[in-house]
Amino acid sequence: MKIVQIIGSQKKEFELINETELHIKEKYLLSSTEKTIDIEYIGHQKSVVTHSRKGLNIIGIFFVFIAITCWIVPFFEETPNEKLDILVWGGLFMLLLGFVCFKAPMNNTITLSGGYELRFFLDSPSRKEVEIFVDGLINLSKEKIKNKYSRIDADLPEETFMNQLSWLLNNKFISEKEYIEKKNEYKISRLTR
Repeated sequence: MKIVQIIGSQKKEFELINETELHIKEKYLLSSTEKTIDIEYIGHQKSVVTHSRKGLNIIGIFFVFIAITCWIVPFFEETPNEKLDILVWGGLFMLLLGFVCFKAPMNNTITLSGGYELRFFLDSPSRKEVEIFVDGLINLSKEKIKNKYSRIDADLPEETFMNQLSWLLNNKFISEKEYIEKKNEYKISRLTR
């Protein structure tokens, strides 16, 4: 699994290697970082932060209105002069600012917390793709933790194994049914050893 995200001058690449490690590359205008994280250590709690475009749209409309006003004023001037050039260029500048406001990227993010914190751009490449990728990471991480700590090992002390199973149950990695099954399997393996 791999996802590449670009927002403005920021670029992030998340690549799952062998379904065990997440390789992260982050590139900014003046710096870049690379790191690899064991999938087991990522957080499982998702939080989504979105920002409204209403404020930027209002500011953009204001700039476009100023640009139109700058271009209409010369038609009401009786004698043209060099100040009209300033109005025309000022209008173009205001129009440019208006379009920048309409096209400015929003800082909408989805954050995984509760372990190693990961932050993804929510709208790049699309919200659906990002959510599918994040859910896939969470499921892989949970499955790896579940397999690691619920593995039946007759040499493991009973108290340690039961604590691990209780922890898995309390953190919703396994269901009540799986808890009872693993507990019985462990006891049978201890008796047959």
